[in-house]
Amino acid sequence: MILTMACVDSDRTRRLLDGTIGIDGYELRLATMPVEEMFRRAFEAAEFDISELSASTFLLHAGRGNCAYVGIPVFPSRAFRHSAIYVRADGDIVEPHDLRGRIVGVRNYLNTAALVVRGLLADSYGVASTDISWRVGDIDRVERKTISIPQLALPTDIRPALGTPLADMLMSGEIDAIVHYDPPRGFGGDRPRIRRLFADPVEAERQYFQATGIFPIMHLVGVRRSLLEQDPSLARKVYDAFSQAREAAMPGTTESWPHGVAGNASALESLTRYAFEQGLTDRPLQFDELFASDLLAT
Repeated sequence: MILTMACVDSDRTRRLLDGTIGIDGYELRLATMPVEEMFRRAFEAAEFDISELSASTFLLHAGRGNCAYVGIPVFPSRAFRHSAIYVRADGDIVEPHDLRGRIVGVRNYLNTAALVVRGLLADSYGVASTDISWRVGDIDRVERKTISIPQLALPTDIRPALGTPLADMLMSGEIDAIVHYDPPRGFGGDRPRIRRLFADPVEAERQYFQATGIFPIMHLVGVRRSLLEQDPSLARKVYDAFSQAREAAMPGTTESWPHGVAGNASALESLTRYAFEQGLTDRPLQFDELFASDLLAT
């Protein structure tokens, strides 16, 4: 049987993509593409049998009971996000608590980097997501003619920003900060107009990990629910294949880049709590609502 699988081309998936590692009993038809396209095609149309998924959007759909995918507790993308907060170089925002009452731009309110930034601002600095007014727009150049605003369970000031890139809005003072996983235009160079909020994000991230033990999860893997109903053993096969691919790329990193539910309980609990506290879900989701039942003990 042929399975379609979409994932990011990274060192942790390379052995799957080149065919060195497969899924027992199945032939894989593989696809790589930009993550936004992959997530859209997965969540809107369930185009793939197996797909790398945005953790935050997965939680949103799981909470609404309309997710076509069951989670597999392997996590191809993880990242600290203190480096993802940008402010004006000549502005008056110096500390994270200065963001309270300000206007912050983001490309997609629902992306996991933004979810994690809002969570760490609330946990570590007392700035709730509702303390900020959010503007959803394109970062460096106008790309979209329409921007949808998510319907949340928590009243939050979220509005589209159309016609002007968020980087320009930040430099002109229309907004006060940007949350984005890549540096916006105006950052860096001899005379930067945009700087990171945390001057030493690596040190901030080190202190965060030391205090919390959390290495934030950005993506997970999902298997189409209808396939698992036909072959429940597929969940373990997919889990094992991705684990083998990670080990081949990163030997001996099972402790620093663990798969499984138990080894990631703190990181997963933080995500489900953030999703609830920020209104993506109407309750904190439980692990058995997210992951294949025979992988809950991993």
